[in-house]
Amino acid sequence: MNAMFWKNTIWFVLLGMTTILELVLIFRKADDRRRTAAVYLTISGMTFCFEMFVLSYLKAYNYYPKIFPDSSADDNIAGNLFSQFSVSATALLLTVFDLNGVWKLIFIAAYSGIEEGFKALGIYRQHWYRTWMTMVSLLLLFWVAKHTCAAGRTYLKRWLRYLFIFLGLITLHEHLIVWVLRLTGIRLLSEHVLPDKEHSLVVLSAFYMLLLGVFVMFLYFSSIRWGWKLLLLAVLYFGHWLAARYNLILYKESWMWIASSISIWSMYGFTFLLDKLYGSYPEPKP
Repeated sequence: MNAMFWKNTIWFVLLGMTTILELVLIFRKADDRRRTAAVYLTISGMTFCFEMFVLSYLKAYNYYPKIFPDSSADDNIAGNLFSQFSVSATALLLTVFDLNGVWKLIFIAAYSGIEEGFKALGIYRQHWYRTWMTMVSLLLLFWVAKHTCAAGRTYLKRWLRYLFIFLGLITLHEHLIVWVLRLTGIRLLSEHVLPDKEHSLVVLSAFYMLLLGVFVMFLYFSSIRWGWKLLLLAVLYFGHWLAARYNLILYKESWMWIASSISIWSMYGFTFLLDKLYGSYPEPKP
């Protein structure tokens, strides 16, 4: 392995290993592992939205894992993934094990130490952002995760179930489809919608996720006839063609219909998966 791995990447790998350890502990303790997995994906979707807004849109800080040394945007995303999945796992761990306020302070101190350590190692750089903001954000995340987990264990009202599933879709689709298609060069989102390239990527990615997610969830959950569903599906394909026509989405030659199908049907599959993971609880009697 080269020197860059031992200088930069190894520290993110170690953070990832602690995340795996936390998840093992969580699933060993959890009574309902399917719902616990669904809640973890939902919480990860929350943290991803927050981090990408602060990281890429507000340009609060930068990660340097050097996994993609030739692309600062992708390297930032990679660093964000290690952070996102780590803090989400910790938030769920505290909830599943019902750990008290002292433990929350211990984990906040640990993450603050990691942040300062990463700064000292040169693998993380703050701009206007400060470590105390992480401490406040973690307090908020731990509170939100506790209530999200509590809600996930019981009957979910329809609107809340849809919201939880949508957040889980962000975790799955953005990481496994949107980013992978970008890394392979099969499909790229335009960097010229706004004057700033990173702003363009964040806004266009968010807009794409919202439109596709809402359309596909409607197709999956609605009881309209199949004829109307096929019409809406055609609209989705037409929307992808239109985005390509105006260079909002850039496809590798001959890949437009294939990549569009991968995106649409994987979103449908992820919706099915999350719906089954959340399962169904009997509606409480009035």
